[in-house]
Amino acid sequence: MSELQQLKMEHIHTLISARDVQDLSIREIMEDILDDAQMAAFLPDSLCQIDPRTGDVVVYNSSRSTRIQTTEHIHAPRNRDDRCPICLAKSTRIIDLQPLSEGFTFINKNLYPILHPLECILKDVGERPLAPDPFHHGRSSYGFHLLQWTSSIHENDWHNMPLADCLICFDRLAMLEHKLLTQSEGFMPASDKVLKKSTNVDAVVLTAAGQKTFGYVSIIKNYGYAAGASLTHGHQQIGFSNIMPQRYFNNFTFLQRNHKTFSDYMLEENPAKLMVRDYGTVALVVPYFMKRPHNILILVKDTSKQYIFQLTPTERREFVMAMVDAIRALMVIMPRMGIEPAYNININNGPGAGVYLELLACTQMTGGFEHIGLWVCQANPYDVAEQFRAVINANT
Repeated sequence: MSELQQLKMEHIHTLISARDVQDLSIREIMEDILDDAQMAAFLPDSLCQIDPRTGDVVVYNSSRSTRIQTTEHIHAPRNRDDRCPICLAKSTRIIDLQPLSEGFTFINKNLYPILHPLECILKDVGERPLAPDPFHHGRSSYGFHLLQWTSSIHENDWHNMPLADCLICFDRLAMLEHKLLTQSEGFMPASDKVLKKSTNVDAVVLTAAGQKTFGYVSIIKNYGYAAGASLTHGHQQIGFSNIMPQRYFNNFTFLQRNHKTFSDYMLEENPAKLMVRDYGTVALVVPYFMKRPHNILILVKDTSKQYIFQLTPTERREFVMAMVDAIRALMVIMPRMGIEPAYNININNGPGAGVYLELLACTQMTGGFEHIGLWVCQANPYDVAEQFRAVINANT
């Protein structure tokens, strides 16, 4: 049996800035990023533009077109990749590292960041999270762009790791989210600043987090070439920015219009036959408005929770169980469809949003109708829910 391809601890001692990011202040994280010489050639433009039709936020980094691509070989075995820069220890410095039952999980900086700290933050920049731009000059975007590598072992990811290891990875994400949001006063605008400008804001919603938060944390995952992943080594991306992503703002405006969070609405209105599995504190559901075959949602039932760091140990465990079950199901279903497994994950959080996760399977191409807002889906939500149930039940 051949040795597992992996990043070995003895190869990264010189790359470790900290083994626990809790030991670093936000200032120290920022200085660690600014002092990383290998990132200097790949910095973003730190310019943000907003599409006036939709509010979509656009940031720019031309150097990302030069990233190493190891996912382009469709049907290549995922357990080996001789070009993997992570296994070769060609990495930025590490700011968090935790042992797993096999190998370790770690967090470092993205070599090709979409966000980068500004050494001098102008006062008006920090106070305008979603300001209009009548002169079309754009505005400054800044922050951190970090990566969590699920495992040092190349082939290991959420779908094939023990639940205990998956929980460690998730707990590190929650810990990082908490640190960034609660210790960044003076660096980031208040998370609820743009929302307080609304005339129809429930004060209870804005204080539900229990702690004052600053900036916006986005946690996403791209798996597979069709989903936009450039590397086969499993990882999550963490963006920390002064700009509120449009989906987070949409979650808040949904609350304003409907006087309930999107999660509340889905738990009440989504048809019972689209429930894939009820885990107790979270629900795994196919949305009745499914835009693409095998898109699925994980909803936290306590919709007063706004961030994953607020979840109880039971909620975290059941959230991870639901995510792992859904990913494992996709790894079975997509090959049956003749499609290489590929998916995106977005964790929705922030003021006015119940915590929920979107798992978006790359099962159907996007065409012209979809770009004008008319989505044509080539599968039925009820059939998809039944497929998920059958595969998950067979695996448990």
